Amino acid sequence: LESPSAYGCHYNGGARLLSYTPIAGSGPNSAVLHYGHAGAPNDRKLEDGDIVLCDMGCELYCYASDITNSFPANGQFSADQKLIFETVAAMQAAVLSAMKPKV
Repeated sequence: LESPSAYGCHYNGGARLLSYTPIAGSGPNSAVLHYGHAGAPNDRKLEDGDIVLCDMGCELYCYASDITNSFPANGQFSADQKLIFETVAAMQAAVLSAMKPKV
């Protein structure tokens, strides 16, 4: 999961550097903050029913991007996963709609 992200940054965006070490966790590791490092690499295999969390970004002209995305490994949310995903999306929409200058 790290490679396609890095490739997209390099090939499509022209960014030669990553902003930070990518995080790609699945299943129980998708809830571990900063999962994946030299002592515990991103080495878990994706399993049916897993939620995948990718936190990655690239750096271009001293701007460091950061994007996080979660999705079901098999392409289908379970009922519980869908509820959580839709709740988080609704909260994000509420915050964005409440944002105003000087607030």
